Amino acid sequence: MLEKFVILITLLYSTTILGYDDTRIREIIISEVLSHEGDKLVRTQKELSKYGIRNFLLLDYNKKFEKNYEIKTLTEEQAREIAEHLLVDYRLDEIKHSYSQMMIFDIFFNGGYNAGAVVTQRALKRYRPSEGIVVDGVLGSKTIAVINSVQDHEKFIDLITEERIAYYKSLNSWEQYGKGWEKRINAYRVKLKQMAMVDNGNRI
Repeated sequence: MLEKFVILITLLYSTTILGYDDTRIREIIISEVLSHEGDKLVRTQKELSKYGIRNFLLLDYNKKFEKNYEIKTLTEEQAREIAEHLLVDYRLDEIKHSYSQMMIFDIFFNGGYNAGAVVTQRALKRYRPSEGIVVDGVLGSKTIAVINSVQDHEKFIDLITEERIAYYKSLNSWEQYGKGWEKRINAYRVKLKQMAMVDNGNRI
């Protein structure tokens, strides 16, 4: 676990030092998020899923880009392609700090768009109540601007972790999947707080 974290930190800092663009940062973030997903075909809430890609997202992607991918035969490369599209389509690539981008993308990817936006907005509402954040389940320009204005990243990471766990506990499927979800969420909390501690204001 520690070795994996060191590699991740090294890669993210290399993107700054060597002048890589946002494409390289997206690749690293997507690799991390997909590492928490399995390559087995699973059924959740009557929906087939593989590599964390649910079938309805796959069908939407096929229609939009004239692809013919199938959930049962979905490859990791195809899953990465769809994940990158989602990251940009959800406007998460507009988030300045890579660790915040990674944390929030994992919520969207694992829980869906609405859940991701609601959890993020609830955390921001607690972090900066004076902004008047409306929890409407839409990640718009105002929400993104407030995310990018965050200064105390460790506090924000704690708040968004608490809101994510609280949201998942409200789901009927918590009893079945809760332990795995909580382990994943807390792993991000530890990792990203460590990343925030070594950040000096750069977009790592």
